[in-house]
Amino acid sequence: MFNIHIQNIQLRRMKSFKLLVVAAAVLLASCGTQKKSILYLQDAVADQPETIVNQYELKIKPSDILGVTVNSRYAELAAPFNLSSITFQNATTGKATGNQAQGQVVDDAGFISMPVLGKIKAAGLTRSELAADIEQRLITGGHIKDPVVNIQFLNFKINVLGEVGRPGEFAINSDRVTLFDALSMAGDITDYGVKERITVIREQNGQRTIAYLDATSTDVFKSPYYYLQQNDIIIVDPDEIKQTNVTVNQKGRNTLSTVTSIVSILVTVTSLTLTLTRLK
Repeated sequence: MFNIHIQNIQLRRMKSFKLLVVAAAVLLASCGTQKKSILYLQDAVADQPETIVNQYELKIKPSDILGVTVNSRYAELAAPFNLSSITFQNATTGKATGNQAQGQVVDDAGFISMPVLGKIKAAGLTRSELAADIEQRLITGGHIKDPVVNIQFLNFKINVLGEVGRPGEFAINSDRVTLFDALSMAGDITDYGVKERITVIREQNGQRTIAYLDATSTDVFKSPYYYLQQNDIIIVDPDEIKQTNVTVNQKGRNTLSTVTSIVSILVTVTSLTLTLTRLK
C-alpha cells in the first residue's frame, strides 16, 4: 500500500510538471504574438527634406453643402446673390442643431443653383476655382464690378472607428486633413490597434474604394488616401491578442448559455416527471 501511495504521488508530480511545461509554452507563444510595431514612421530619416509627392487640393463633390458668400463695396448689389440661412439637423438625433449658415447643396449632377446666376458646375472644382468662376460670371453679367466670393465647406466630416481612444464622427473646419490628423482627433490608436494596416473607405464618382495604409512607414505619405476627403471612413483593426480574447470570451458566453439552457430543460423535464408521478 505504501508503494502504491508513493507511485500516486510521483504520478501527480509528473502531471503537474507537464502542466507547467504546457503553461510555459503557451506563455512564450503569447509573448511572441505580442511583438508588434508600436511606433509611427519607423523608417523616417531626421533632417532629410523630402519632396511632397501629392499636392493636395480638396475637390467639391455631389452632396457637399457649400457656404457661398458674395461681397462688394456696395452691399445692396451683393444681397440678391446671398441665400437666407438654413438650419442643419444632427445626424444622430434628427433634431436641429441651431447652427445656421448659408448653404448650397451640390446636386447629383455636380451643380449648385445660385440666385440670379442659375445653375453653375461645382463638382470637380476647388473652392478657389468655383469662387473665381462665380466672380467672373458676376462681372461679365454686369451684376457687380468688384465681387469677392467666399466658398466654404459646411458638411465636411470624417468617421474614425475601431481601436482608437475616441471613435466617432468629426467635423472638419479646413480643406486639409491628413490620416494623422484624424487619428489625433480620435484620441490616437490604442495599445491593441494595428498601425500597419489602417483601412480608409472612400466614395467618389459613384464608386466605393478601400485602401490600406501603413502608419509605421513613411510610404504612407505617398498614398492618395493620406489626405482625407469628405465622408471618408477610417477603421483601425484590433490585433490578434484582442481578437483572440474576444473570441474566447464569446465562446465562454456561448458555452454558459448552452449549459444554462440544458439545465433549464432538465429542470423542466424533472418537474414534469414528478408532477405526472404524483398524479398517478
